[in-house]
Amino acid sequence: MTSRLYHHLMAACVAVAAMNPAYAGAKDDILVIGDSMLEWQSLRGAAIPQVLAKLSKRKVESRAATGAKLYLTGAEGNARSVIPAQYTKGDWNWVIVNGGANDLLVKCGCSRCDPVLDRLISKDTTKGVLPKLAERIREDGPRVILLAYYQGNARRNLFSRCEAAVKELTERQRRLANRLKGVELVRTKPAINPSNRRHFALDGVHLSRRGTRRVGALLARALEQLETQSR
Repeated sequence: MTSRLYHHLMAACVAVAAMNPAYAGAKDDILVIGDSMLEWQSLRGAAIPQVLAKLSKRKVESRAATGAKLYLTGAEGNARSVIPAQYTKGDWNWVIVNGGANDLLVKCGCSRCDPVLDRLISKDTTKGVLPKLAERIREDGPRVILLAYYQGNARRNLFSRCEAAVKELTERQRRLANRLKGVELVRTKPAINPSNRRHFALDGVHLSRRGTRRVGALLARALEQLETQSR
């Protein structure tokens, strides 16, 4: 290959890369771990990770599971999944993490939850399951997105009493993202209107296909913006 032809080919490759800023290279790319927020609508091909994959045209592997918690107590030995165990080291560009709502509901009934919140993530963000998980992932190399919960349905439902506890969890996640380099918080609140019934599934807790599409689209935009900023 001549030197001139080589330089022409390299210039063409750079131009193609510039036209596709969302693509991150031939790695495992994106791993998604968490609870039913990220698994819901998966049987219809419309879960949030599936929407993200379609819109961004990226490789997304989801291990999220309904009922998953960030940690287990002795009485919860039969739980389907624990979120930190969903993560395995790989050649990931990003790991997207959500979780905590099931812990708050089951372990403290979303009332007087300070001990549970501290176990999830302490106020100063230096202790807890989430900081430990985020630090572990960052040590392995991938960047982390903490995906916050959406604001719950305005109609009464199983998680209605959890709004204050989840809000505090999100605030602590924000502080953790500010403290740890390579950890980002993405808020889903802009995508979901708690008064819009079409954003929610029949159970009043999880998202409809319209809702998951909106959150998936928000996440795709946020991911592209984060990667653009880091260039």
